[in-house]
Amino acid sequence: MIAQPRVHAFLKHLSHAAWQNRVLIAITLIHFVAALAIAAWLGVSFQSGTAMRLVTMLQVIIPVFMIFLMFWRFGYMALILRPQNPTRWFINDIREFCLDPQRLMIGGVAFLTISFFTVDFAFIKEMLPQLNPYAWDPALAQFDRWLHGGTDPYVLLGPLLDSPLVTTWLNGIYHFWFFLLYFITFVACFDRDNPVRRNTFLIGFVLTWGIGGNLLATVWASGGPVYYQVFGYGDMFVPLMDKLNEFATVSPVWALGVQDMLLDGYLNDGPVKGISAMPSMHLAASTLMTCHAFAWRRWAGWMMVVFTLLIMLGSVHLGWHYAIDGYLGIALAVAGWFVARAIARAFDTR
Repeated sequence: MIAQPRVHAFLKHLSHAAWQNRVLIAITLIHFVAALAIAAWLGVSFQSGTAMRLVTMLQVIIPVFMIFLMFWRFGYMALILRPQNPTRWFINDIREFCLDPQRLMIGGVAFLTISFFTVDFAFIKEMLPQLNPYAWDPALAQFDRWLHGGTDPYVLLGPLLDSPLVTTWLNGIYHFWFFLLYFITFVACFDRDNPVRRNTFLIGFVLTWGIGGNLLATVWASGGPVYYQVFGYGDMFVPLMDKLNEFATVSPVWALGVQDMLLDGYLNDGPVKGISAMPSMHLAASTLMTCHAFAWRRWAGWMMVVFTLLIMLGSVHLGWHYAIDGYLGIALAVAGWFVARAIARAFDTR
């Protein structure tokens, strides 16, 4: 008998959490049905080695998120609030977060939904070569060169970035993008301060990744400069890759190992797949995070503008993308943000 009220309370919180995340859940279910349809059409099993690696990574870094958040709140207390009893304030702050059933349930449902979406997304991305061969690289490369005055963008960036140490630093920022994206998404899931801001980011997340990373990536299937020669389109970007390999003899260029791993997945059915250049989801996600940061604090937004600019430079300098991949990614994310904000406001039930 004692357990019945607890079960009732749990189901009540779960129902409320599902309702608060109903748009996110609905879009994810539509995306899941699309993934199942693709699997049935291609006659393949619905599984993704890349998705499993991402889920495993989340299990490792979520505790890191929690530790980081504790330090964040401690810094906020020590530098901004400066309460008379810091220990009591900090303990109460942690207790309020950990014992708030609505926050935990709403955030947990959102985070599980995003994780489920990630699995679907990774599967569809891995199926890209079977849905549409990589045929757009020559056209994209030529348009990219024409748009930048007849010179490849990586050549224009040479005087600024052609240094082993600068390349390593830029590559580090490019890899840090994964942690930042996971962290901001995690925090957004559990944000109760501003439901419209929270839902705008989460809905924008699934719209931007689903439309950009799956649909448009399939329509404009391309591998990017790093795979230009491998795909048989000529030696236009051989100087870029030779330069990066030369830099790697002096200072680490981790992108080269990741690029080789993805190529192995494509050519030899390796465990990690997902070659795709157009549009750049690094830039799309960075822009979405920038919009979210501006909605939180203006200073945070300007910091993210700088970060997004560095990701843009890195995407070209490291051979991952044509510059126009980034331009489209940015435009896609801005559009996704405003559409998601309109949806979030329309479904706001406060």
